[in-house]
Amino acid sequence: MMTLNKIYYQLRKNNQGQYLLLGFCIFLSVLLLSSFSLMYYGPTVQEFLPEGGDTRKMASLLLSVTVIGCFVFTVYASSLFFRYKSREYGVFMALGMEKGVLRRLLFRELLLLTLAASMLGLICAIPVSFGIWKFFELFIISNDQMVYRFGLFGFVPGVVFAAALACMLGIAGMRFVKRADIMEILRTQQKTETVKEIPSWTFLVGVVLAVAGILVGGGGSQFAARVLHIGLPPAFSLVYLLSIVGIYFMLLSIVAQSRLKKNKKKYYNNLVSISLMRFMAKSTTWNMCVIVLLLFACCFSVFYGMQYSMGSSILEEENSKAFSMHYPLTEQQIDKTVIWETASRYQLDILDYTENQAANLVISFNKRDYNEETSRYIDVYEEGKQAALFIQETDFEALSGQRIQVAEGTYITVTETDFYSFWEFADGLQEAQNPDTGAAFPLKFAGTVEYQPLTEMSSPFVYIVNDKDYQEITQGLSAGYLEQMVFFNVSDIAASYDFAIDLLKQYIAHCSSAVSHLKLWDIWAQKLADDAGEEYMYDSQLDMTGNMYRLISDWKYAPQFMVILVQDRMQLISVYVMLSIYIFIISLAAVAIMTYVRSISVATDNKALFESLEKLGADSDYRRMALKKQLAKIFRIPASIGCGLGFLFSLCMQYFNDGRLMPNEIPGLVVLAGIIIVVLGLLYGIYRYAMRKAEGIVGIRM
Repeated sequence: MMTLNKIYYQLRKNNQGQYLLLGFCIFLSVLLLSSFSLMYYGPTVQEFLPEGGDTRKMASLLLSVTVIGCFVFTVYASSLFFRYKSREYGVFMALGMEKGVLRRLLFRELLLLTLAASMLGLICAIPVSFGIWKFFELFIISNDQMVYRFGLFGFVPGVVFAAALACMLGIAGMRFVKRADIMEILRTQQKTETVKEIPSWTFLVGVVLAVAGILVGGGGSQFAARVLHIGLPPAFSLVYLLSIVGIYFMLLSIVAQSRLKKNKKKYYNNLVSISLMRFMAKSTTWNMCVIVLLLFACCFSVFYGMQYSMGSSILEEENSKAFSMHYPLTEQQIDKTVIWETASRYQLDILDYTENQAANLVISFNKRDYNEETSRYIDVYEEGKQAALFIQETDFEALSGQRIQVAEGTYITVTETDFYSFWEFADGLQEAQNPDTGAAFPLKFAGTVEYQPLTEMSSPFVYIVNDKDYQEITQGLSAGYLEQMVFFNVSDIAASYDFAIDLLKQYIAHCSSAVSHLKLWDIWAQKLADDAGEEYMYDSQLDMTGNMYRLISDWKYAPQFMVILVQDRMQLISVYVMLSIYIFIISLAAVAIMTYVRSISVATDNKALFESLEKLGADSDYRRMALKKQLAKIFRIPASIGCGLGFLFSLCMQYFNDGRLMPNEIPGLVVLAGIIIVVLGLLYGIYRYAMRKAEGIVGIRM
């Protein structure tokens, strides 16, 4: 005897593919989000990312994008599940089953499915996150600071997300069961949408808005600051919404308009494929909008992570020395003998060893500041409020190996490689003053020289002056304002990591409390504050026994051992790349699911139409052509717009960052173009697979 439960079980068994699809989407969403959060909220990453820094903010943004991406494609996958359910529930309601019974059956199914898939995703997130961490560990110098550490809080986003999915599915199920009558449910797959007349100018306006949103949003703030000297409010970022409006206009025009009407023969030959899309214009347009935005997120995330990994190595800087230290002349630090003895323990030879002195002199200079009251950038003249390091010409030549000429009464500014700054002017220095004698010396700008190791030792710059001028300016200067500078190389820089760590520990051990200053601490600003009886905002002592790697980034007198800096940079890159690749994977998975589901929905919803075409005499080739054109648009149009705008945004982000496109930035764009080609190839593969499935659904024989 067939009972309702047996009938329900048999129908569910026949449609188990839909249960598997929805369960897989839930599992994949929870897995990706949980493994992402396990890494991000793990002690290693949280200790590595500075509090309140841009890295942490961007990582939080990427986590938010992950949540949205996972939620969107799971919600969309559920729509197909309910479409198939409509047949089952139409049968049950025709047999007289009450809605309350159907509601309980549906809720139980959804709850069990969500619970099982979510638990499996949470469990699998642990080995997945660990495996990905170990994979990226192959590309960095592994140390105790980068060991994978498990944090229970990483499960919280996954659990909350699973609960949100359960609530969403419950609400969707409730709306599904509450539909008015049996016919409403049975006709779910046969509904069409009202076709409205779309003006011919819609597409062009959409293109203009989409491109303008990216260009104005990316470059508007920079243009206002550099040209108009105006600071735009954070709300200006809302201009990016123009791009979303533009995308919608473009897609709506493509979906709801036909540009074949002038060619009547071609128009009527393609009437079926054109009408298929127009009769579902609203849902098709919104579906394509989401796919475009997800593809945009793919391009942005992969480029965002890639731009950090493709920079030139600081070990390859020309004329750079791999080890440098600077500290007050009065400080009793490790000497040449200690350095040689330490190097010998690691079978390394010391090369190009130099010791020089530099002087902290009071400077008067031009710089750019921001006035919060007027929201304008203004050029100001800072007179005698801070100190900067000065080095004489011959000493610079000895430590850098570069030959320069500095005329009397002039100075050369030391800058980083490819220097550009909106705030600091390389030619801004006007006068140097001896802090002990008060003697002032006007100086004129004579150019710049690039030398990376010196750039972190003084703010805004380190300045080079003529030997004679240096002796004259520093006459009578006390030892408290002088700094010892030690530079050298080793015979094998790549194998010097252990030596660098050992030397760094010895350096820290020799440091007194007099040098445990924050990076922004300034000796002259401290004196001015003390003389005025005021509190100096940067007068804080660092914990010299804390995290050695965090100490380097916060410390005024941190030594620059390039092999350790490379390690820190690789750690930063690994964090960025891991997070960015996760966004890429999640967004691409969402695109794959949504395009496939949409393709199957088109075939399912229009099965009766294709059967009618066959009865009217349409052969397999004609029906295949109509279906092919419909599905091709679902893939081709969003892929072109999403990847195109993603590449444009990445290009603008690179250019508007400093108002120029450097030669070393072009390879990143080339790689992004290659990745876009791979993504398009993957979508083409999904299209071919979906096409075969759709042909089977509508009954097109091979």
